[in-house]
Amino acid sequence: MALFDDLYKIQKKDLKNAVSVLDNAFSEDSIWKEVFSDEDKNRILTEVMVRFCLKYGNVLSTSDNLEGVMAITPHDKEMTLWSLIRSGAFFLSLKIASEAKVMKVLTNAVQEAKRDLDLGPHIHLLIMGVSQEFQGKGFGGKLLRALIEKAGTERTPIYLETQKEENISLYEKYGFSVKKKVILPEPLNLPMWLMLRDVK
Repeated sequence: MALFDDLYKIQKKDLKNAVSVLDNAFSEDSIWKEVFSDEDKNRILTEVMVRFCLKYGNVLSTSDNLEGVMAITPHDKEMTLWSLIRSGAFFLSLKIASEAKVMKVLTNAVQEAKRDLDLGPHIHLLIMGVSQEFQGKGFGGKLLRALIEKAGTERTPIYLETQKEENISLYEKYGFSVKKKVILPEPLNLPMWLMLRDVK
């Protein structure tokens, strides 16, 4: 797994910078704008996800300059109250408690759609983003190629969700295919594509 091993493994000391990279990458993401009324809460949710992956999966970057960040977890790790406590994200999650109802609607809809796919063991690419100043320069591809190498070695599919239709063709170039399109229920009413890269 030479490519994967060459990635920079994010440590707790890098947490704030990693969150900043992802926050910058997703500053125009429609789904978070629908859920959260202010940017601070966007950032809090991103930090919750990064902390969760630091504890239960891997958070990686293209280099210690953190041009791009990728957070992955095994298929059997879910964000529960206990896992949030253990990952140090519980008190952070309380800061976005007022949005909990909408987030629960979103999570339930995605989990139901994902169950229908009957995926079995897989790597969940929870979040990946490249700082706007580095986009289009191959950093996202470097992260994806390393993850694909890891998955190939482990003979494990990779699963992800995207809310941007323009991302579909990008992921298809790397061997992913759309397994399902869902429309997230009210109050979101936004599309989401569930994608999988099968074992080759």
